[in-house]
Amino acid sequence: MSDDADAESNKSDEPAEASAAASAHEGSATARARTLRIVRAALAPVLVAGAVGIHFSVNVPDEKVVMPKRDKGKPKRARRTRAKIPERTPAQMDAAWERWKDEPYDGEPIKGKWGRRMQTVVNKAVVIARKDAFKGAPEDPRVVVSGTQCRTVRCRFILRSPFEHEPGLVVEAMRRQTYDDEPLWRMVEAEPTDPPTEHSPKKDHYLQVTIGIRLDVVDTREIEVAPSKDPKPTPKPANAPEDAPKAEGAPPAEDDPE
Repeated sequence: MSDDADAESNKSDEPAEASAAASAHEGSATARARTLRIVRAALAPVLVAGAVGIHFSVNVPDEKVVMPKRDKGKPKRARRTRAKIPERTPAQMDAAWERWKDEPYDGEPIKGKWGRRMQTVVNKAVVIARKDAFKGAPEDPRVVVSGTQCRTVRCRFILRSPFEHEPGLVVEAMRRQTYDDEPLWRMVEAEPTDPPTEHSPKKDHYLQVTIGIRLDVVDTREIEVAPSKDPKPTPKPANAPEDAPKAEGAPPAEDDPE
């Protein structure tokens, strides 16, 4: 009877032992896995450092290699040099004048590069003439130059002023301009004209001026204005008495006796 009880007791303990063994096995497996992860995590930096060291020891030379410098940006283009405008001789200017002087201005061909250069000369000459025409004036002149255009041997521009007499004074001064003691222009012609644009002041006075070019190249610093042959009248004081009119047939006044 006791033997049977012992047998049954042994049978009942077997599952418990098996369960305990299984639990112990699982615990040890978990511990091994945790340990393995820790080892891998610790070895990773060591392995990477070792691999980098091996790479440098094998592939990197002892001497320092200087890499060629690359030019940044696009390659620079060679700067263009402006072609110099060939200067026409006095004989060539005379021939061109004879060819075009009697033709309508609008029919004269335009020499682009020369025309732009001479346009600057003409504008400067107008400034010099205006300065001379109004020398000593109490107020600054109101003359404005616009629309300057040069073709082959002639140039044209417009003078504008709110005062009718001012453009004419500038034209008269331009007719007296000299260069190397010779007249600067072949001719200076002026005629009244309408406002050139719809936005131009309608009450102003306009002169269209056409000039004949004598020299192909002009240094504006050498432009001079000859003295006027007609002396400018001296302004009379506002409070000066008027001259008494002479009676017809009256004898001339005799000089006072000494």
